[in-house]
Amino acid sequence: MPCKGILRLCAMSLPDLWRSRCSLKDVEGFDHSVANDTFGACGDLPGEQQGPCLPYYVWQCGYTKKLSKVYSLVDFNFSEPIHSCFGKTKIKFAHDGICHGFAVWIDWVLDEKNPIVISTGPESRYWKQGVQLLSRPVQVNPVSSVMHVEAHFDPGTAELVFKSMVS
Repeated sequence: MPCKGILRLCAMSLPDLWRSRCSLKDVEGFDHSVANDTFGACGDLPGEQQGPCLPYYVWQCGYTKKLSKVYSLVDFNFSEPIHSCFGKTKIKFAHDGICHGFAVWIDWVLDEKNPIVISTGPESRYWKQGVQLLSRPVQVNPVSSVMHVEAHFDPGTAELVFKSMVS
């Protein structure tokens, strides 16, 4: 059993996935809000509304490009009773591109004394990652763009909620 889990993330360009998960608008007088709710629309949502974190194999998302290095967000210590966790980080972009969101995954630390780690990151084709899409894609560059990401885990609901802002 793992002794620790590390929630990691990196900024991604995911144009195909973002287009496929955009919210549907009014088409020829037909309201698609029920389809948006049912299928979990993520992109182009009204106002400050944020879509769910989606389970995907990142390698199956069509065109993808990592726009940042990998960052650690939250550490889960499994030797203690489960409790509320909060983490935040500032992502500096390493490449120019259009940021559609970020990929999240857990690195499982099996032995803390001899760090044996199983990563479920995007390089692994055998594990699903979480993908949190932004409401609107953002053009980024390494010189002036920064993304602030916060995560909160509620053990009562087992819900992991992300908030992000690109500046």
